[in-house]
Amino acid sequence: MLGQHWSLTVNKDCLPAGVFFFKGMNKIQTDSMARVRRFGHIVVAMEEELLNYCDYPPEYYDFRDFFHTDASHHCQLFLATHDFEFKVVKQIMPNLNVRLTGNPRTDLLRPELSSMYNPIREKITKRMSSNYILINTNLGALNSRVSSKLLSDTEKRVASKEKEWIKRYEERKNAHIKWEACDMESTFKLIEIFGQYSPDRKVVIRPHPVEKEDTYTKFSRKYPNIAVVSNQNSVRPWILASDILIHTGCTTGSEAVAMNHPAISIQERGSELVQFRTTNHVSYLTHTAEEAYQAVQNYYAGELDFRDTSKLKEFWTAQEGEFAAERMANEIYDFYLGIGGLFADFELSFSNPFKVVRLTEFYRRKMFVEFAQIKHSLKQIYQQLPTMPRQMKLREICRNVFYMYPP
Repeated sequence: MLGQHWSLTVNKDCLPAGVFFFKGMNKIQTDSMARVRRFGHIVVAMEEELLNYCDYPPEYYDFRDFFHTDASHHCQLFLATHDFEFKVVKQIMPNLNVRLTGNPRTDLLRPELSSMYNPIREKITKRMSSNYILINTNLGALNSRVSSKLLSDTEKRVASKEKEWIKRYEERKNAHIKWEACDMESTFKLIEIFGQYSPDRKVVIRPHPVEKEDTYTKFSRKYPNIAVVSNQNSVRPWILASDILIHTGCTTGSEAVAMNHPAISIQERGSELVQFRTTNHVSYLTHTAEEAYQAVQNYYAGELDFRDTSKLKEFWTAQEGEFAAERMANEIYDFYLGIGGLFADFELSFSNPFKVVRLTEFYRRKMFVEFAQIKHSLKQIYQQLPTMPRQMKLREICRNVFYMYPP
């Protein structure tokens, strides 16, 4: 069964006992874990937000806002994205059952599946009518479409109550805001440079999904060659349709490199956060908007030497061989058998009427998935991987909840 987190957990009482798979282990998630455990469900978890993190020293940041210690009581198996995350989780919860599998977010970046983006990429190419440079922004704190109250309330719900941890968290938060301020300055300076000195070169700005698009539209409207596009749906076709990607320490830089696409990162020289982002290790690193602009000129002149894309394998698990999703499924399968689980003929039934969660406009825009989208994605996967076993059937349980089962 696939579905939005709230839709599944609110129906914990009417679902048959099974494995609940959580995509995070913060305080909000672990509270939900406790609730589903009371109804006989098993809890397995991963963390989807740390894909771009690496090498943070524990004395600087110990990630207990991501991995709440309550998880050690409620989660029975954790599936780690990479070696760094594995180490972090074991430091916080030494007794937790942790397995290194990789992150399914990276599966669709691999050559076997990345061509799924080709149809949308081709539509973008026709729509833009010329080659373009893509600037991906990630100013989630300084340019958020989410209200400051909602952000503050969420922080309070996931934060540790220990004074020393709070002190270090505030220091890291201030450092992050300072880092974003530098990123913002670099981004707007780069837009200005392209607008003034390369008026014939098309530049596309795609803000992070949590950002307000108007901020960039208002600034760039005086430059005819600069366009701001919607930040909804996947950024990956936009990356592939571009000539080159420029970002400010964003995960999309690593995604581009994984798809063998050129990426340039702009990061302030000497910033303590630069080394803790995987994308800065694998992208071509510059330190000013002027340097990034010159790197683009060198790229078009055939003079830019991009870093070896194989370096990404040092940071991300499952870049070849079994997909991360396969490794995760195998670990869950083995774990389930290990606790006495059985696989037999199964007919889905509910002990109570299935409850439908109403979403606000913000969350509907962020989380709502049409049944047709799920069907299309599943069909694409089967087309790209013809060696997969018999095709699964799919039906809609309710809005945002779907059921997959063998024929």
